Amino acid sequence: MRLEQKQFVPFMIAVAVITMIVIVLSSFNFTNKQHERFVENVAESDSLTIMKMRVIGAQDSVSIVELKGQKSILVFWASWSDKSTAMLNEIQLLQRDSDSLHVIAAMVKDAEESLEDEREYPNFIYTDGAHFFNYLKVPGFPTYILFDEESNVLKSNIGYEKGIGHDSLKVFLNE
Repeated sequence: MRLEQKQFVPFMIAVAVITMIVIVLSSFNFTNKQHERFVENVAESDSLTIMKMRVIGAQDSVSIVELKGQKSILVFWASWSDKSTAMLNEIQLLQRDSDSLHVIAAMVKDAEESLEDEREYPNFIYTDGAHFFNYLKVPGFPTYILFDEESNVLKSNIGYEKGIGHDSLKVFLNE
């Protein structure tokens, strides 16, 4: 079957629109699958709370289970990401409101040298989180996982929206 000259342009436009729709739907589906896989990895991981993360600038390492007895939050972030900085700012406010919150700031996709000696969040425990980030197959950052006093996962979140680090977590901390 041959297309006539006057039918070619409308045909190509129709093909382009259909292709664009398929690409957009596939992208949404892929993103949703990544988020689902991350949530499953967090829920099913036996080593989530015992896996050690090296503390930056020290010989020590830390794990979530070592912080048992107080709520803790593990935040995957990068120093060059504005959204990561905004998330850490909100979590710092949350930590000031709650005396019993430990914050592990796990750097990913970053060089340790990018972390200044004068740390903006002095009460955070800074760790190298790249291995843990890859182990959990985290689809993006900033991402956080909130743990209760018994090191059980209370909530996890991928990405940043204003208030997501302070307002939504405050509910869980007040329980």
